[in-house]
Amino acid sequence: MFADERKTQILFLLNQSQSILVSDLATSLDVSETTIRRDLQDLEEQGLLKRTHGGAITFQMASFEPSMVEKADFYAEQKMQIAKQAVAMVKTGDTLLLDSGTTTLQMARILPDQNLTIVTNSLPIGTELSRRKNIKLVMLGGELRSNTEALVGAYCEMILQNIHVDKVFLGANGIDLFKGVTTPNSAEASTKRAMIQTGRQVILVADHSKFGQIHFAKICDVKDLSCIITDELPSAEYLSEFTKQNIAVKPPLSDAWEEDG
Repeated sequence: MFADERKTQILFLLNQSQSILVSDLATSLDVSETTIRRDLQDLEEQGLLKRTHGGAITFQMASFEPSMVEKADFYAEQKMQIAKQAVAMVKTGDTLLLDSGTTTLQMARILPDQNLTIVTNSLPIGTELSRRKNIKLVMLGGELRSNTEALVGAYCEMILQNIHVDKVFLGANGIDLFKGVTTPNSAEASTKRAMIQTGRQVILVADHSKFGQIHFAKICDVKDLSCIITDELPSAEYLSEFTKQNIAVKPPLSDAWEEDG
């Protein structure tokens, strides 16, 4: 098979599934993984796909951003497990920043009504926590993005420049060892970067589907994180890099904690 024919077949397979692995392409097309990586690089330079660590995705997938309602149905049980582990890290008297997202919203729903200060740019989180008598709620201002129900932009970032919190619980759409932590929207990425600067600890809450994914706008490098809470441990390659960067990785809490908690 000639190179142009192979690349055409790669695009055909990719458009069928929206994402594909180098190893699967090498097997399907009976060539080496090195050849496939070279083909993917050529196709990316032509603007026909977006490479990820270990494969490729369509540009449509890289920029796709589901709504809060749509995301609520994705891995709902796993997000609750992550939320429980995140809440277990919260101490009475903490000042927290909860980024907009379905996992952080689950956190808000199960946070105990105790002496806490919560800063958020999320309207649903604000609504949830407004009912708690012992939690001091600080809502960030800014431009509302209806798709994610998040307040973002220059005004929000100006407020963030003047606050400091103990822990930032950050949401994202993708995490890749080389491309970093990403999200589809550049305005949200910019606001998330400002959030990172406010915290002594930056804790990413992300289910297993986010690993190896790359989206349009970069939030930060992996090294900027203090901790990652997820529902399944990532690959050995990811864990090795996280260890080198002194990033803690926390899997879900045990059933015993759930019974006692």
